[in-house]
Amino acid sequence: MRLKIIACKVLFRELSLLASRSENIVDTMFLDQRFHDQPDGLRSALQETINQIETEQAPPGHSPHAMSREYDAILLGYALCSNAIVGIRSSKYRLVVPRAHDCISLFLGSRKRYKEYFDSHPGTYWYTRGWMENVLMPGRDRYEKTYQHYSEQYGEDNAEYLMKMEQDWLAKYNRCTFIEWPELPADPQKQETRGASKYLKWAFDEQQGSSELLRDFVEGNWDERFLIIEPGKTIAPSFDEGVITES
Repeated sequence: MRLKIIACKVLFRELSLLASRSENIVDTMFLDQRFHDQPDGLRSALQETINQIETEQAPPGHSPHAMSREYDAILLGYALCSNAIVGIRSSKYRLVVPRAHDCISLFLGSRKRYKEYFDSHPGTYWYTRGWMENVLMPGRDRYEKTYQHYSEQYGEDNAEYLMKMEQDWLAKYNRCTFIEWPELPADPQKQETRGASKYLKWAFDEQQGSSELLRDFVEGNWDERFLIIEPGKTIAPSFDEGVITES
């Protein structure tokens, strides 16, 4: 199959690895992680990207021997992500999406495993190499750089207040958990997470991730763990164990 993946940049290493090993022809495209805090902006960016893929045309004077760019499906490397994917559609291609509330299920390899850990370890803040390469995660570096930014923008007194607001938001967390795939060793990032846990006075844990879910995603082994949406249909929340459905 020829597949197009549109995914969050935090999954760059994982999906690039799996695409390189796949028997399928897989084109990958990664969107800025900063959309994570802007569900409406992410929805617009995703839809615009899909629309562009649907209308792609070969450049003038291209070789007649060039391969067709038609796809068998567009794969969205996102979970429900604060309803950011709700309303997404393609008029031309099938869409395939993992059934998950957020990307931690994709790193761990299943929703079941994520739920079990979530239920037994409330207050967990998750760290992965991809997240750490794209975001200032809670820890000393984030605190110092954020404080400097607020001070420069709003003055010292206001910076103190804004930092207190941020620290109040973090108060519901008590654990840093680092996810590492065996195929993608990340010891420096793991040690950085351990250091963050000491700075924050949180517990530290590490979990071995699994490529199973994303590997099946890329290989086209689409069972009940994935939603397959036919052209013309849209993604909708299902408000049940299925997480998402079509409408």
